[in-house]
Amino acid sequence: MFRPVLLFSFLSAISGLNVSSFTVKSCGLPTDIGSSLVFDVSPKLPDTDYILFLNADLSKEIISGTSKYDITYNFIPLSPSTNDLCTEISHSNITCPLLAGHLSSESKGTMPTGLSGTYTIKNQWFNLDGARILCMLFTIKT
Repeated sequence: MFRPVLLFSFLSAISGLNVSSFTVKSCGLPTDIGSSLVFDVSPKLPDTDYILFLNADLSKEIISGTSKYDITYNFIPLSPSTNDLCTEISHSNITCPLLAGHLSSESKGTMPTGLSGTYTIKNQWFNLDGARILCMLFTIKT
């Protein structure tokens, strides 16, 4: 099961074989707590196991928060979900509290077999007062 900073429970339902495209980009705004987001995945087109890298600069400390997912499968919206941010990131090399300054995360993941098609996953992190920390947009084509 995939347990990195991003896409925790959803990726367990998608196909990892024959991935033709796997992109990650920021969908944030200048008002977000996190800035200068840089993402990478290795290998670029994972068949099974991969590493997801996230680098960002945080303008303030994050003690706790939520992680919200908006997902579409073949352009059909699925039910959104919200999870505890600290629980999700605890499976990577970072934990709460997230200190102000540079954040660098490496998370291992696995692409299980299952469905094929196009997945768009918008993952937004929010702190306790509802301010957005960052926004990530994943597009995966299998």
